[in-house]
Amino acid sequence: MKLGSKLAFGASILVLGAAGTAAAQDDDTLRQSTVTVTGSAIAGTPEDAALPVDVLTAGDLKIEGSPSITELIRNLGVSAGVDGQTNQFASNGLEGTSNVNLRGLGPARTLVLINGRRQTVHPYAIGEQAQLFVDTNMIPSAAVGRIEVLKDGAAAIYGSDAIAGVVNFITRDDLSGFEIGGDYSTFDGTDGDYNINAAYGLQGDNWSWVTSVGYNFRNEVPLLEKDWAILPYEDNPVGGWSSLSNPGYYVPLGVVNGAIGAISGPVLDSGCTDVGGTVVGTCRFQFTQFDNLVEEEERYQVFSEYNRTFANGVDFHLEGLYGFSDVPSWKTSPSYPPQVLTNQVVPGSHPGLQQYMADNPGAFPAGTLAALYIGRSFGWGGFPGTNNGPQEGFRTYESYRLAGDLTGQWSNGVTWDTALSWSTTEGERITNDTYINGLTIALQGFGLCGDANTGAVPAGAVPGQGGCEYYNPFSNAIQAGAINGNANPQYNPALANSAALADWMTDGVGTVVTTDLLVWDASVSGISNVQTSGGSVGWAAGVQVRREGYEVDPNEVTDLTVNPGPGGTGPFSFLAGTTPADRDQTIYAVFGELQVPLFEDVDMQFAVRYEDYGGEVGSTFDPKVAGKWQVNDQLALRGSAQTSFRGPTLNQLDGVATTLQFVSAASAFKAVDQFGNPELSPESAFSFNIGGLYDNLNGFTASIDYYNFDFSDPIIVEDQADIVGAAVAAINAGDTENPIISRITFTDNNDDGINQANEIARIRTNIVNGPDIKTSGIDLRAEQVWDMGASEFSIGGEATYIIEYDVDDFEIEGVLIAGGDRVGQFNRSNFSRSLPQWKGNFFANWAMGNHNVRGVMRHVDSYDDERAAAARGGVGAEIDSQTTFDAFYTYRADAFDLGLSVVNITDEDPPFAAFDLNYDPYTHNPFGRTFKVSVTTRFGG
Repeated sequence: MKLGSKLAFGASILVLGAAGTAAAQDDDTLRQSTVTVTGSAIAGTPEDAALPVDVLTAGDLKIEGSPSITELIRNLGVSAGVDGQTNQFASNGLEGTSNVNLRGLGPARTLVLINGRRQTVHPYAIGEQAQLFVDTNMIPSAAVGRIEVLKDGAAAIYGSDAIAGVVNFITRDDLSGFEIGGDYSTFDGTDGDYNINAAYGLQGDNWSWVTSVGYNFRNEVPLLEKDWAILPYEDNPVGGWSSLSNPGYYVPLGVVNGAIGAISGPVLDSGCTDVGGTVVGTCRFQFTQFDNLVEEEERYQVFSEYNRTFANGVDFHLEGLYGFSDVPSWKTSPSYPPQVLTNQVVPGSHPGLQQYMADNPGAFPAGTLAALYIGRSFGWGGFPGTNNGPQEGFRTYESYRLAGDLTGQWSNGVTWDTALSWSTTEGERITNDTYINGLTIALQGFGLCGDANTGAVPAGAVPGQGGCEYYNPFSNAIQAGAINGNANPQYNPALANSAALADWMTDGVGTVVTTDLLVWDASVSGISNVQTSGGSVGWAAGVQVRREGYEVDPNEVTDLTVNPGPGGTGPFSFLAGTTPADRDQTIYAVFGELQVPLFEDVDMQFAVRYEDYGGEVGSTFDPKVAGKWQVNDQLALRGSAQTSFRGPTLNQLDGVATTLQFVSAASAFKAVDQFGNPELSPESAFSFNIGGLYDNLNGFTASIDYYNFDFSDPIIVEDQADIVGAAVAAINAGDTENPIISRITFTDNNDDGINQANEIARIRTNIVNGPDIKTSGIDLRAEQVWDMGASEFSIGGEATYIIEYDVDDFEIEGVLIAGGDRVGQFNRSNFSRSLPQWKGNFFANWAMGNHNVRGVMRHVDSYDDERAAAARGGVGAEIDSQTTFDAFYTYRADAFDLGLSVVNITDEDPPFAAFDLNYDPYTHNPFGRTFKVSVTTRFGG
């Protein structure tokens, strides 16, 4: 939107609004009250401001079993496509993290605040979206006093990133004495998860100091513990099944027309089924049998805040946060599928080949001099370096935050505020992969004695002797199936691959990535002398400067400037390397806001913000107008309209990252490389919200809000499915010069010079400004409370219905990529996430004295898997709806709290989805019936 249009918009739109009431919890009576502050910079903003804000207090969370922040966010009707469960097949490498995704617009487009101040983003982006986000797992739940969710664009007040809305975690500052608590939860297949929290508060006449600590532990849960998570090939061909297995298959090589070439068709290793494989044309390997539903996680959190009012009336606030999250033994496939196979030549002198030919006469034709191995280095026999189990990596994250502010009031009644905050997070990830050159020379008998990285072999080395070992790809190297435990009748101990060899062939692809954020804010606000029919006009103005830093430090074998590897993508067979980076940007902003009571029953908010990114990104001017009309004592209307802006984040401007994605045309997982783009433009949105609130003054309240977002130039990662589909179509049409084909690296397995879908090695995708998006929907909330004297009974619910999520057409390399309405879809074939059309929560609550009993029904609508049948294995055309029931009991006394809960009482499995995990981890809870007990006790105060 051009500047002139924005000014006209800001001056002319009149939006009617309603009182922004929201549910909050009184700690003593577990009753609801109205609290709303997020969304305005004016001190003393009334609690009935014209903003759609939901408020969840610590008491609200307690009567619903004290859910984790991840569970809380996932259950919100306004959230869609949330990370938080282990999901290495889409959200690559985000184990141990959690985020917020309002309206399904992407976690990077929801601004997360702590006490109204920004927090640095997690150092690793969402794999398939290149979006950085704030990791909410770093916030200790014991420190949270309430969570405010602003379901509206808020760039005029908070700046970029607040396109979809704002989630503000507000900490406790009123605790007096010592509080300690813990909870334990368990479900079928786990040894249980537990949390321990403690908080200590001191309250003086003009000061307070509250410190909270938390410790969380989650036990590992293999996917094998859930029968729905591991399915036979015929039930879900895309449920973790790969055509590149070990045991694999071989192309016999001999002399053809004076040169070495294929002398017959493929030879399948006969040991496939003995060790657990399934034969469907070739040996199929199900890597998910080695993966986890829940990784082992350990987390420490500390939050402390000090508040003081000085004699001159100035308020001082200081807070600090420390968080450490550890996934010490992240489990994954014994090896990844190699992207180039032509180096996997088994010489005729190889003892494994010779033994196999002796045990299986006629398997290889006469004249076989060597064999090209088509498969992965380790599979059904497990990884020897971990006692024939999964390969293991790790993820660690460490966060620090220090923030302080001073607030005061001058003699003229003007309130001033200045704040400085700093936060940083360092993450380290290690994921093991096989050296290309190491595998090549190990097949020749130079394992251990050669250089796995460069492929150099010591002078005078003899294959298989003097400290050199052969890598044996044949099934006769496998003693037994790692999963089924069945002994392999063709096993030969002399041909087994040693743990030392396996460790030598693999290494950790790893990086240390650090983000940091330094923000200085200053603002003034007050009540002016300007009078309207409704009273005095409130105002606020301020400035903000923030510096964002992003540093990538790859280890030596991952650094492409040191180890480019045979093909320039690094020395490993699947995962690409990356380059070091050290980038920063400084953003300057000024903003202003007016609160105008036009009449006694009409209040308006006007706000503007100018933000300058500098350089190629440029600047933006974003206005906002909001209002409420109290029609009568029972009915109010509210509304808002605004523009929002978000510049590219530092990770999106250059560099390369690799994700693991299923490529349906190749029927296998392939490496998808994402390249940054220094030419990115900012993304922007125009949004508006219109709604109403009804209160019959006799216990019944209800609200309805219509929202609408019109999103321009969203920053996306091109979808590999679009690129592959267009490239395969071009090849089939004989259009071999089509530029789209240049995005794919092929490996010519049969040496015929013709690219084919089953020869796809890796795919290049770019981070680009994508197609415009328009989404709209309705939020509903209602509650009836009956005061029964000694007790209180209430029923209610909230739901969100998405009317549309329409994506425009766009182009990749001149090829038209069709858009369309993506609501009610799984969206595995595009850059969006799953979007059930509606989801809702409905409750009944009975409170009597110290006791509270609550039942909750949660419903998620069914949605379609929009992919072609071939891309989803011919199964799972629809993902069924799910309805679950939860029950909670809470006892609260002066010094003691007890909570008992059962989540998913009827033990419903998550609906089936044609995905590696056999369910949709962005939408559904996979754990089944879960029991939880929580206890809190207080001393002093």
